[in-house]
Formats: sequence, structure tokens, C-alpha cells
Amino acid sequence: MNELKTITVLFRAYNSLEKAVRDDIAKYGLNTSEFGVLEALYHKERLSVKGVIDKVLTPNSSMSYVIENLVNKGYIIKKQSEKDKRSFVLELTLAGRELMAVIFPLHKQNIRDILNVLDKEEEIALQKALVKIGKSSLKK
Repeated sequence: MNELKTITVLFRAYNSLEKAVRDDIAKYGLNTSEFGVLEALYHKERLSVKGVIDKVLTPNSSMSYVIENLVNKGYIIKKQSEKDKRSFVLELTLAGRELMAVIFPLHKQNIRDILNVLDKEEEIALQKALVKIGKSSLKK
């Protein structure tokens, strides 16, 4: 038996899922980092740049570029914080809200369609197993 088969299966599943997510998001003219920022703002309405970085799985070093792309596309606005002049706050524009109102439900359903291969108990078990693996790997 392959002693590392679990990690191989996990990585293959991750790669397949990541490609499906990336391809789905690309249909809307976005990359996964841009979609992540838009999704965070869609649900939270207004966040500091640091707040977005904390919510989105995008490296801090890339976030300025992603934010500028979204500003240039007219999907978000970046304003200096009234509370702290050293920081900036991000919000969706009307175009950004309208875009997300259309594409988020479609994207969510497309991803649910992939995950629906699992029944509810299997999905919960998978979540627990992945959390356990994640926490264990942090201890190494």
C-alpha cells in the first residue's frame, strides 16, 4: 500500500476543485483573487484593506495589484479611512454590487453542484477531517 496515498488523493482533489473554481470565475472576467475581494465586500459591504486581506486567500504582496484592477474595472472604490488617515476602506460600486448579485448565486450553485456528490454526513466528516489535518500540520 502507498503510505502517502491520502496526500496524493487530497492534492489531486484540491487541484481539480481549484481548477473548477478558477474556470467558473473566469467566465465572469475575473480571477480568483478579484472574485475573493468582491465576495468579501459583497457580504461585508465595507472593509479596510487589512480586513480584506484577512478574509481573502490572497498574499498581502498581491493585494494592491488586485485592488487597483478592481478599481480600474469600476467594481470597487478605495477611500481614505475617516478614522485612520493611514488606512483605506474598500466598498463595492453600484456596478460591483450588480455584478455580484448576478454572479455570486451562479458561482455558489456551480460549486454546490460539485460538492453535492457527497451527502450531508460525508461533507461534515470531510470538513472535520480537513480541519484536523490542517491543525495537525501547523504543529510540525
